[in-house]
Amino acid sequence: IFLTVSATLNTNMFTEQEREDVTLVCPNLKREGNPEIDGSEKLTGDFTDIEKAYHYFKDILAGNGPNHGFSRSESKNGLKDENDQNTEEINDLTVPSALYEYFSYACKEQIKVLQERFGVCIRSKDHQNGTTLICLTSCKSPASIQGANDFFIRTFQKSVENLKQEKILLANSYALTETIMKLNARFSNLLAKEEGNQLLLRGPASEILAAKKFLAEEGENNRAEKSMKLSSELYKYRNGIEVDVSEFKLLETILSKEIDDIEDKFDTVIEKRESSYGQKMCIVFRPSTRTSDMSSHATESFINAFQRASAMVREKHISSRLSEDQKKRLNTLLNGKQLEDLHVKLKKKGEKLILRGLPNHLHAAEKHIMNLLITEDSRQTENKTPLFSDLSSQEAAGVSEKKYSGRQKHNLSSEGQAKAKTEEENKDVCPICMERINNKETLQKCKHAFCKVCIDMAMTYKRACPVCNTVYGLVRGDQPEGTMATRKVSAALPGYPDCGTIVIEYDMRSGIQTKNHPNPGKPYSATSRTAYLPDNKEGQEILQLLQRAFNQKLIFTVGQSRTTGAQDVITWNDIHHKTSMYGGPTTFGYPDPDYLQRVRSELKAKGIE
Repeated sequence: IFLTVSATLNTNMFTEQEREDVTLVCPNLKREGNPEIDGSEKLTGDFTDIEKAYHYFKDILAGNGPNHGFSRSESKNGLKDENDQNTEEINDLTVPSALYEYFSYACKEQIKVLQERFGVCIRSKDHQNGTTLICLTSCKSPASIQGANDFFIRTFQKSVENLKQEKILLANSYALTETIMKLNARFSNLLAKEEGNQLLLRGPASEILAAKKFLAEEGENNRAEKSMKLSSELYKYRNGIEVDVSEFKLLETILSKEIDDIEDKFDTVIEKRESSYGQKMCIVFRPSTRTSDMSSHATESFINAFQRASAMVREKHISSRLSEDQKKRLNTLLNGKQLEDLHVKLKKKGEKLILRGLPNHLHAAEKHIMNLLITEDSRQTENKTPLFSDLSSQEAAGVSEKKYSGRQKHNLSSEGQAKAKTEEENKDVCPICMERINNKETLQKCKHAFCKVCIDMAMTYKRACPVCNTVYGLVRGDQPEGTMATRKVSAALPGYPDCGTIVIEYDMRSGIQTKNHPNPGKPYSATSRTAYLPDNKEGQEILQLLQRAFNQKLIFTVGQSRTTGAQDVITWNDIHHKTSMYGGPTTFGYPDPDYLQRVRSELKAKGIE
C-alpha cells in the first residue's frame, strides 16, 4: 500500500552507535539529516523497515536493547526439543539477525570450539522484528552452560565490535552470484550476499575497503577484456587486410576450413570485397553480435593461416619444347578460367611457362594439361622429355633443363608414376628457401626436412618447426614476476554439472621492462586475474599444463593489449583463460564445450604438452 514511508527520529534519546546499528536490522533503511527539526534525523524505507526500526528503538528504551548486540531473555523456557520437552539446562539470548548471520558465517571455528569445549548445542529462531533468538542447550551442569554462555558473549562481541555494512549496485548485475562467490572465497572475515539485486558487504571496515578495491580491479580487467569494441577502433587492421585475389584462390580450399573455424571460435563473420579492378581482395572480419567484438583476434588468426598456407605453395616449370599447336592450347589456358577451378595459376615469365599452386592441386592440373596437350598423334611423335619439372629444384641444382629432364624421365601417361614423381620432388624441396635440400636435416618429432643452414637459422628465432609449429626444446617467455595460486569451490560451471570448480588466481607484480620487452626501461603496472576450470580429470590436466606454462613464464607478457590498445601493460600471451564462470564465450565464460581442447592446443604450440 505504502511504497515509501518516512519517520522522524529523536536523536537525543539514542547514541550514535545505536542509530547506526539500526541499518544492520534494516539494511534497506535510509538515514539522513533533517535540517527542519533540530536533534532529529529522517528515516526512509518501506513500511516493514520503519516497523522494524520502531521495535528496535522501543526495545532500547525498554531496557531490552542490544548491549553490543545482546538482549538476555528472562525466560528459561526457550525452545523445546523434538519431543516437546524442555531442555534440562537452557539459556536464551536475543541478538540482531544481521549480526548473528555474520557471526555464524565468519566464526565457524569459534562456534566449533564452543560446542566441543562445553558440550552445548546452538539453536536459533528468527523473529519478524529483525532479531534472532539464540538458545544454548546442554545436558551437563549449570556451570557448563554458564561457561558456554560467557564464551559465546565474549566471542560474539569481539566479532561484531567494529562491524560495518555497505550496499553496492553493480553495473553487471547478471554476474552478481559469481562476484559474491569470489568475495566470500577471497575474504574470510567478510560476508557478501545479494539483497534487492544489490551487493551487500558486511564485515570490518578494512575488509570492506579491500573488497571494494578488489571489485574495482576486477572491473578494470573486465573492461579490458570484455569491451572489445575499443580494440577494433585501435587495431591496425580494423579496415581489413588486402590479399592478392589470385593468391587467395590458390589457397581457397585450405583457407575455407580455417575461416569456418575462425568465425566459430571468435563469433565473427567474414566479408570479402574485391578492389583494384579485381586484382586485390579485402578481407574483413565483423562481430556477429553486439555484445563483444573479437574481430582483431579473428584477423590475426587469418593472417597466420594465410601465411602457413602460402608456405605450402609450389611451382612447376613447363617444358619450352612444345609444338605450335600445344603452345596455342596453352595460350587458351592462360586467357581462360579453366585452371582457376583447379586452384592453380599458369603464368608466363619471358619464354618460360610456370604452373603454381598447392602440391595436390599441381598434380591434378598437370594431368589436365597433359590431356589437353598430348593428342593421339603427339603421343606417337613425342620425345622422351617430360612436360613438367620442379622449377625451384632445377634452379638450386644449377643444371640445364636438358640434363635435369634427362634424370627425371617418366611415362607421362601413367598417373601413378606422375603422382609419385610429384611427391618425391616435393620431399626434396626445403620449405624455407624453396630450393633443393642441401645437407638435409630432419626434425625428430614431426619428420619435416630442411637444409641444415636454413633450419639452424630458423631455430635461432623460434624453437619450432616452420611448417607445423611443433616446438623443440624448452621455451621460456618474458613474463613478469608474480604468483599463481589455486583453490577449489563446490559450485559447478555451466556444462560441467557433475564436478566443482578450480579457481586460478594470478597476482602479477609491477616492474620495469627488460631488454626482452618492447620498451626497455619503461614501467608497467601490477595486475591480478582470476580464471576457472572444471574440477574433473581434463580440467586437472589443463591446470598442470598451465602451471608448467606459468613456471616457464609463458602465461603473460608485457606489451600492447590486443583488447584495449593500451601500451606497456601486462597482457595475456596467447593462452586463453576463462575469466568468468558464466555467460558463454562472448563473456569469456562457460558453457564453451571446445574450450579445454583449444587451450590444450595453444599450450602445445608453446611446447607444453
